[in-house]
Amino acid sequence: MNTYFNGFDSQEVTFKTQSTVQPKRAVALQNTGDIYYAESGGAFTGIVSAYRNGIASVVIRGYAEVSFKSTIPNVGICKLSVGNTGNLEVDEENGKPYTVLSVDIATKTMEIIL
Repeated sequence: MNTYFNGFDSQEVTFKTQSTVQPKRAVALQNTGDIYYAESGGAFTGIVSAYRNGIASVVIRGYAEVSFKSTIPNVGICKLSVGNTGNLEVDEENGKPYTVLSVDIATKTMEIIL
C-alpha cells in the first residue's frame, strides 16, 4: 500500500515576486515583502507550489515537492541546503535536517516535510 502525503499539515501563503520563479524551488522573503530564489547555502522561507503573473503560492509548512540539483538525497532524515536557483541539495556539513518521503531520480524531485 502506498501512502500519499500531499496536503499533509500544509500551509501556503501568496507572495508577490519581482522576477519569475519556478514551482518546486526554494524561495526567501525580501525586506520588501517580495520573494526571490534563496541564496545558495542560505535560509529559505518555503517552496513554490504555483506561479502566475508575478504572484507565487509558497508552501511554508508541511508537505512540499521540491527539485534537487546533483547528489541524490536519501529517503528518511537528510540534511539539505539551498543550491543553485532554488534547488535543494544534500549538505551534510551545513544543511538542516528534513524528512525526505520519496525521491524521483528521473525528474530530480523529492517530497519533503517542512
